Parts: sequence; C-alpha cells; structure tokens
Amino acid sequence: MKAPEHGDGNGTRIGIFGGGQLALMLADAARASGKQPLIMAASVDEPAVVAGHAAVIGRQDIPEDLDRFLARVDLVTIENEFLDLGRIGAALSCRPEVGLYPGTAAIALAQDKLAQKWLFGRLGIPTAQYSELCGEPLDVELARLRQLFPEGFVLKWSRFGYDGRGNLVVDSARSPSLDAIERFCRAGRDAGAAIYAEALIDFQAELAMVSARGRDAAQVFMPLVTTRQERGVCREVRGPAVAFGHASELEQEAREHLTRLGAELDFVGAFAVEFFVDRQGRLLVNEMAPRVHNSGHFSLWRDEISQFDLHVRAICGATLEPSSSAGIALMRNILGPEALVASTPCAAPPAAPSGTVLHWYGKKLAARGRKMGHLTARAPTPESATQLSAAMADWESQFWNSATANPERKHDRTNCGARSDHHGVGI
Repeated sequence: MKAPEHGDGNGTRIGIFGGGQLALMLADAARASGKQPLIMAASVDEPAVVAGHAAVIGRQDIPEDLDRFLARVDLVTIENEFLDLGRIGAALSCRPEVGLYPGTAAIALAQDKLAQKWLFGRLGIPTAQYSELCGEPLDVELARLRQLFPEGFVLKWSRFGYDGRGNLVVDSARSPSLDAIERFCRAGRDAGAAIYAEALIDFQAELAMVSARGRDAAQVFMPLVTTRQERGVCREVRGPAVAFGHASELEQEAREHLTRLGAELDFVGAFAVEFFVDRQGRLLVNEMAPRVHNSGHFSLWRDEISQFDLHVRAICGATLEPSSSAGIALMRNILGPEALVASTPCAAPPAAPSGTVLHWYGKKLAARGRKMGHLTARAPTPESATQLSAAMADWESQFWNSATANPERKHDRTNCGARSDHHGVGI
C-alpha cells in the first residue's frame, strides 16, 4: 500500500509522531473534529497508515525525513515517549511556528522513571520506596537491597521499559539467579538506562486516571478506574473505581496529584497516571505517561467524549468539556495468546460480542501478548459489568481458537464487523 501524501478536510494540520494504534485513534479523533492529521510512520504497515490516514514514511533520526514531515503541519504531538528529543528539538528550532504538545520537559520526564521518582518526591506525591544501584559489585548491591526491602523488590530500568519490559521481580518466591540479574542490569545499562530497585508493593488494587490540560491551564479529569494486568500488560479496565468499592477520597486525591503534575510540567494534552492502592488503603503513584493511555480506551464509546477527543481539543487550544460515562465503563484488550510461538497472520473478528464495540487495529501479524485491538462496553451495575466482562473474555478465547486454526484468512481491517458510532470505523 502506498501511503497517501495529502490530508483531507479543513482545519489545523496535526502531525503525529508514530503510526501505531494510539496514533490511529488520535488521527481518527482529529479527522472527526475537522482537523487534518498527518502521521510520521516508519512503515506503510503501521495501523494508522493501513487505516488510510495521510502519512510521511520516514525515520525520526533522519533530518530530511523530519523536515519533510514538519513542513506540512501546524503542530505536532506524540503517541509514545520513545523519541530522540535532541534531533526533534533541533528540527523544531528551525520551524518555530510548529508547536510540540506536550512539551519537551514532560516527554523527557516520562522517558526517565528515576526522574519521575525525584519529581514525585519533590511535589510530595506518595510513591513506592526506591534505591538506585550505584555501581558496587552486584552481590553487595543485592545484599543491601534485601536488607532495605525485606519483602522483596522490583529491579527496573530507568528508561526504555514498557508493558512489563525492563522490570525484574526479586523476592523469596521468585528470586532469579545472580546471572539472570546480571544480564538484566547489563542489558539496561548497555541501552543507556540506570538501574534502580523499588519496594515490592503488596497492593489490593491497581488504579489509573487520565486527565487533559489545555493551553489555558484548564484541566478536566476522567474517572479513576481499576485496571488488571496480565504479565505486565493491561488486560482490563473498569470504572468508575468508586463503583467497585474504592473510597471516593481516592478519586479526589488522584485529581490533586494530576493537577500538581500538570501545573509543574505546564502540560498541554492528555496524560495518565497509574496508581497502586496498598493494604492500608494508601494511594501510591506508580508512573505517569505523557500521552493518551491504554487505561483511557474505555472512553471510546458511541457519542461520549473520548480521551483522544480531549487531547485534540487541548493541543488545538479549544475549550475542554468534562467527559462522563453512562453507567459502568468496561474495556478489554485483545492480546495475542500465550500459545502463539511465532508471529501469525490474523484477520479481524467478524463481529463484536453483543453489547460491545470492537476497536481493531489492523495489524497484519499476531504475536504473544501483542495488542491487536480492544472491546469497550457499558453496563448498568457492577454485577452486570462482571457478567459482561466474562462474556468478553469468552468471546476472545473463541476468537483466538478460530483465528489460530485459520491463519490464512485475510487480515484486512475492513473485515471488522463492528463499527464505532463516534469515530466511524471499528478500531
């Protein structure tokens, strides 16, 4: 497929670094609001390009490609924080009329989890206790950490980690070998990351909140939601959290933390913060993401205002409207099953389960743990939400049984039978 070279429609020309599913959903929201999205993608096979959005195919580390992209936009935003800010900053300095949202300070902070820890501490935002590895012999470092964190700890790369990558749990039940820990630390340092240890939290729940902040510093919040992870990847979101037994005070506390972070970073756009709730009921910040986030995908539902709508409005200087969900909101990620031993061609499901909307990303190949799409739904009560959640899981299991038995089926995104009333196409 040849990437189209021109956007369509009138309005602000919004550039998006990246061509994955987040770029796809951002571009859908931009187009729906009359803007002209332009993707910078490395390949014509990336979801946003496959979906037909205008794109520049190139690399962010090639100045000519960057300039070709920036010459065609009024402002630029991101789908993830894994960017070469030095190169992008240099390219933008030659085009001062093009704004970057969020700004480099917010992106740089998100790239470095240790920097996040330092900022949380300075702002008085509670987070798990941590300690950086300082270059002592590894057996000496581990002895110190075991004394400091007797209940166990997680070794983390300060940079480049996501969806469970760059994390290694060390406790009495799952302690890896010294060689495995050494390999983990060496790989992180070779990539340019510092290594630190974070106390293993005995948590009762994982929560998240998405907020959007405008150019005028006005800020709106999505509800605090519960999240469930599988092997480090978000599997399911339900909300609001208060409907599932979490104290309403946690919602207010989360808003205060996001307000503080937004003001400190002069943030413009949507961003997310992940939390733990420990056994004492305390809300502890895990980390922040300077962008639209998996925990906010539940907002893609019919005519409700989604996190993607809010992000587009914020970066374009439009007025932000609070979003709300009718009843209990559900989201389930469709993940490549553990049984997949190699990448496998994968067609879109023929239809979504009753009462849900399917958002399929159009990726050609399924792989173990790969995010292929997600389902959203609404339920009137927590009890019916639990039943609907189980039905979504059963549907996914049946889909993968069929998909892996018939991998030669066409993988075109248009096979998706479900359509989003809000964005016009199932994603």
